[in-house]
Amino acid sequence: MKTTIDIPEDLLAAVQIASKKRTKKEAVTVALEEFLRIRRSEELKDLLGTFEDFIDQDDLEKQRVDT
Repeated sequence: MKTTIDIPEDLLAAVQIASKKRTKKEAVTVALEEFLRIRRSEELKDLLGTFEDFIDQDDLEKQRVDT
């Protein structure tokens, strides 16, 4: 889809360098995909909540021996 938008040249150039993409289109596509990946990860993290009782290596070994 063709869209005309005004992107600051310095920002676009920085994205092209950071993403190692040759074209502006590739750089913008990578930036949008990365944005969505980060946002989805944050949403997933919020859904998972917190878990305080992680098992450590010693407890894991004890459980393996007991079974």
